[in-house]
Amino acid sequence: MSPRPGGTQAAPPTALQRPAPARPVRRSGAWPRLGERSGQPWPVAVLAVVIGGLVTAGVVARFIAPPELWLDEAQSVAIARLPLPELFAALEQDGSPPLYYLLLHAWIAVFGESATAVRALSAGISVLTLPLAWDLGRRLAGRRVAVALVVLLATSPFLIRYASETRMYALLVLLTVLCVGAAVAVVRRPGPGPVLRLGVVVGALLLTHLWGFHVVAVVGLLALATLPVRRGPALRLLVGLAVGGLLFTPWVLSLLVQLAHTGTPWAAPPAFAVLPLALEAWQGGSQVRAHVLGTALLLLAALGLLAAAAARRPGERTVLLSLRPRPSRAVLLALSLGTLLVAGAVSGLTGTAVADRYTSVAVFGFLALAAWGVAALPGTGVRATGLVVVAGLGLVTALPELTDPRTQAGEVAQALDDARPGDVVVFCPDQLGPSVSRLIPPEAGLDLVVYPDLRPADRVDWTDYEARMTSTPSAAVAADVLERAGDGSAVWVVTGPGYRVPSTQRCGFLVDVLEAVRGPAELVVAPDRRVFEDSRLQYLPPAA
Repeated sequence: MSPRPGGTQAAPPTALQRPAPARPVRRSGAWPRLGERSGQPWPVAVLAVVIGGLVTAGVVARFIAPPELWLDEAQSVAIARLPLPELFAALEQDGSPPLYYLLLHAWIAVFGESATAVRALSAGISVLTLPLAWDLGRRLAGRRVAVALVVLLATSPFLIRYASETRMYALLVLLTVLCVGAAVAVVRRPGPGPVLRLGVVVGALLLTHLWGFHVVAVVGLLALATLPVRRGPALRLLVGLAVGGLLFTPWVLSLLVQLAHTGTPWAAPPAFAVLPLALEAWQGGSQVRAHVLGTALLLLAALGLLAAAAARRPGERTVLLSLRPRPSRAVLLALSLGTLLVAGAVSGLTGTAVADRYTSVAVFGFLALAAWGVAALPGTGVRATGLVVVAGLGLVTALPELTDPRTQAGEVAQALDDARPGDVVVFCPDQLGPSVSRLIPPEAGLDLVVYPDLRPADRVDWTDYEARMTSTPSAAVAADVLERAGDGSAVWVVTGPGYRVPSTQRCGFLVDVLEAVRGPAELVVAPDRRVFEDSRLQYLPPAA
């Protein structure tokens, strides 16, 4: 210690004179969730509040939808409300596994079958997915990724759309999240418990939609690939998948009937065109704002896949990339892109069609990679701003789906208020029948039938569909319709443009033959091409 001027030495500081150790600044609840440091400026707090508001808006949006059910939704309700033995028989004509329909059957028994009631099941399932995804993201990658994942899931236009639909796609997303979590538990913890849980989730996934087999194929291939280096976890994964397969076996006989007699005659098989189909669906459509959102999500997913873990100095604004992705992110890529590639291969080999909604089984992996990309952005303000922009784009893209009608069934049903008891209403194609028939009260006394066999119009029978639609001439169907109506009842014809089977020409010829007997048809409802399921209603008066 150096002496003071004058030869005196400075006294050592007392305990009271020593500076107190700095206490860590307590972070508010919002900051740890965003993964930032303490002492952030107030604009970041505003962004955190905005993000919370966007998530809340995404949750609320799941419970908003147009009032009428379109074909697939009406078909689901028509099957689910049947007594159980008839329900299983109807599913053999439909081509779907039973789990979602059993859940909807129980739901209808409690809450009824109004459009709001039956859609609430999917909305509730979709909302339940958010905390489960938060927990999974936090355990796998920390709070930053977990927050970003919840925000992206909550504001995804694709997930909002199918959360408001009476179909199994929200359940597929939930089961995919549970499947990833169960697989992680199997890898990390030996023992029968995690394996059995994985088996139960896999069985539920397979019993919900046949695209669950594509996910199982990808997980199985990953397990086989890691078998030489991580034998124990890989074997446990394979056993879990086998348990899930065993749970599916009670449905195997019905599946064989479905494979032999039902299919996807409503569209051509896309094969590997499923990849752009999936991206367009996940971004929310083909509008400019949707393409901007899709581009942003793709860039974030690429960043999430390639971002390298490295410490940053304060204020540094760089992101290190590695061409060797970490295993956890490579698995997410396999669950997303790999599942789509398997689906494309199956479509090409079997000639089966693909609907964009089927890609629900692959969207979680894609959004999880995008969430990792958000977390890799440098700086809390940049991360929060990026989340606000992407989430805001998602909600803006989703908004039209909340109010735009999905079908003209309500308009057709309202026009049929003018029909008299005994009038015949024939639907060509039959795919327009379920959404309208559920809106016609039985006391109206209308005879609702479908082309070509004049079956009841409440649901579509997909058994040997294309053969049935093309084997009966439209002239013979018209003769049966006229005989059914007699001279004293009117005939109403509901048609729609753009259907592959039966063709527009077949339905048009049906109307031509009816007009030759009854005179020119009056156009009551014109098709609105802005509506997803558009239709035309024509009226032919009684002969007498």
